[in-house]
Amino acid sequence: MNDIVITIGHIARHTPHGAGAQGRDAAIVDIAQDLLLRHLHGTGTLDALTFKGGTALRKLYAGNAGRFSLDLDFSSTHIGADPDDALTDLIAAVDGLKVGPFAYGVIERRGKWTLTYEHAFGGDTGALHSKLDLNPPPWLPPVRRGWQPMPIHARYGPPALPQLQVIRLEENIAEKIARLNRATPARDMYDLRWAMTNAPITGKLDHALVRRLAVLKIWVDANGLHAGDTFWKPGHEGPAFSPERWLRDRSAGEFDEQDIGALAVPVPTASELSEALRTHFRFLADLDNDERLLAQAREQDRPLALRALAALPGGRLADAGLY
Repeated sequence: MNDIVITIGHIARHTPHGAGAQGRDAAIVDIAQDLLLRHLHGTGTLDALTFKGGTALRKLYAGNAGRFSLDLDFSSTHIGADPDDALTDLIAAVDGLKVGPFAYGVIERRGKWTLTYEHAFGGDTGALHSKLDLNPPPWLPPVRRGWQPMPIHARYGPPALPQLQVIRLEENIAEKIARLNRATPARDMYDLRWAMTNAPITGKLDHALVRRLAVLKIWVDANGLHAGDTFWKPGHEGPAFSPERWLRDRSAGEFDEQDIGALAVPVPTASELSEALRTHFRFLADLDNDERLLAQAREQDRPLALRALAALPGGRLADAGLY
């Protein structure tokens, strides 16, 4: 790792024009995450984890065309296992680690884990941190995907950035749809717009699968799910899924531009993001009969939910002993 050569000038060029100090901090975190993920892949720490969320979308799909995303989101990979085992291994591998110009730490507060970064590039290093989230396993088989090439990668030295195990894009999108059923995070709106308007990069998306997954995610969020030692906890007793409500105009009073800040330059307006969702996610209204029942998020429909989960492509949940 001695071939890592990163200067203040490289960081400046990796920072979006006009993003200011917040954008510079995001660029530093972006680089530090690249080097950390490469190291963890090389040690095998990531074998039990599946990359997901906005950071996975930026690094492996969008590249410079996407927003910066500071959080590191993973799912444990193996259904039936206790996700805490993978989390313990991840924390042990990261806390106190030094890679190139970065030193990494992990702190815990009220059951939430945060990744910290130290460096010598100036600024307030105490402000640099990422939420570190580990979630239950994905329902679809993960895929492998490499980084979108960026000029800064040439400064990392060998080995080349690897392919990472990542949640399938349809499932990543479905999780963001489910979150937008409860609230209106601008970052999720931004990511969904990007995913639906960049077919040359994302490939053809299975809209029916996205819709089925989203309805099931909302049902499980409300009612919970078990498979061996794996537990998808309930806790989001939000509204039942109504396509009409989901596709509403969210531009008035719901959108927080600070949720994106300098992570995307220029920052899209609330109207632009809201209209993009209303245009590109009309397929969410095409619920079939089973999906209409599941969209009500009722515990009494658990047998139907279990059958639908077991029938998902790839069969990961077919023999998982769901209950």
